[in-house]
Amino acid sequence: MPDYFDNLSDIGDDYLGTLEMGARRSRRGLTGRGGAGVRVPARRLIPRVPGVPMPGARLQPLGLGSTAFTAASGTVLSLTARPQRPFLGQRLVIDITRTGVTATGLVTITRLDIGTSNQLVSSGALSAAAFAATAFDVNLQLDPATPGIDITVQFALSVAPTLTDRVDISGTIFGTTVG
Repeated sequence: MPDYFDNLSDIGDDYLGTLEMGARRSRRGLTGRGGAGVRVPARRLIPRVPGVPMPGARLQPLGLGSTAFTAASGTVLSLTARPQRPFLGQRLVIDITRTGVTATGLVTITRLDIGTSNQLVSSGALSAAAFAATAFDVNLQLDPATPGIDITVQFALSVAPTLTDRVDISGTIFGTTVG
């Protein structure tokens, strides 16, 4: 099985950019534009064709879908996605919406699986609020997922809502794809 992400640190600056204006990072440090030792990658010489994605690594979202805790759903639910390209997850974003007065339970993440490999360091649950869209610096280094491998996030709710009340959850993982 090819490992698409082995050399990502080597090609990442060329594809994803750097914060240094007018410079590129090399193994020897930063080099200026047009100076000695600066190579222009062939992919920069190839004109962009409308409607055809450029080859290489890029940061893209992977939607996990949505689900809802209700009076009939129980207190454990999962969101699952199956990427169609090699995917290396870097940031998990969870949105939680509560409807009704009994939708008050704590939402936790009990598992985060790439295929059959759990990505959590311990068996303890994580607060889903830690991965809110407004959370700061919650980057992850997940295992790479090859095409067709399921990525699953399992949630637990401490108290189930009653009647027509509900807790809606949706998720997105931002990560690097190659293709």
